[in-house]
Amino acid sequence: IKLKSAADTPADIRYVVCNADEGDPGAYSDRYLMEHQPYQVLFGMITAGYAIGSSWGVLYIRAEYPDSPRIIQDAIDKMTEAGLIGENILGTGFDFHFKIIKAQGAYICGEETALLSSIEGQRPEVRIRPPYPTQEGLFGKPTVVNNVETLAALYHIFETSGKDYAQLGTEKSKGTKLVSLDGHFKNPGIYEVEMGTPLSQVINELGGGFKHPVKALQIGGPLGGIVPVHKIDELNIDFESFNQNGFLLGHGSIVGIPQNFPMIKYLEHLLEFAAYESCGKCFPCRLGTKRGQELI
Repeated sequence: IKLKSAADTPADIRYVVCNADEGDPGAYSDRYLMEHQPYQVLFGMITAGYAIGSSWGVLYIRAEYPDSPRIIQDAIDKMTEAGLIGENILGTGFDFHFKIIKAQGAYICGEETALLSSIEGQRPEVRIRPPYPTQEGLFGKPTVVNNVETLAALYHIFETSGKDYAQLGTEKSKGTKLVSLDGHFKNPGIYEVEMGTPLSQVINELGGGFKHPVKALQIGGPLGGIVPVHKIDELNIDFESFNQNGFLLGHGSIVGIPQNFPMIKYLEHLLEFAAYESCGKCFPCRLGTKRGQELI
């Protein structure tokens, strides 16, 4: 939808932006892809650029990942030497270049419009939509902003077909999802699962269960919702299942909250984080998060 929208918007220049500002605590799937599968990410950006008629790809990489920009730049250099990046790629008349932006650690920049403002050198505040970035994005030009995982999936979609890829997952959540399991699991790490996989299967079979008693799971980052362990059997790894139960799947990070850690202390920490990381644009967030922290 984003690619078609950007391609259909008249413009002399368009941009492809990779959102690699992975700010959710406990999420590290973007880091894995950039540092271990960099060519998949770059291929996805080049093909997205080809689809919309863009000659520029911008990677906005989280400050806390010092190795990612270096590894991505090394991959860009090797692809440029091979004639797969630059002017007139493989004699097709198609040009594509990359720019790496090293983020400065602001959580709000994970939101696509704040990210665009940051690239432009402005204060990173969330923009009013519409217009959407695909019509008026980076420097006012049509821009496709996708996360690392979405762009990396393009290689497999091309290799098989869109039809085959769409057969994976559920009706509304297609394909696969990378989930990050933290140190409270017996088998922590990154796992790729088909959308619609029961959450209980991810926790018990892939994660091997918990090392010690856990009473709840923080899924999808600090604003994603806290899932009590008794709800695990009711959830699947897909967006609709989480929405129906009042949670967010988000980036797929799963962080355990131990039985002996006070929940009120955990909530205070979340509100402190939200208050500190607010971009300061709107009253409910700028003031509300601070009042919430004080109340807790």
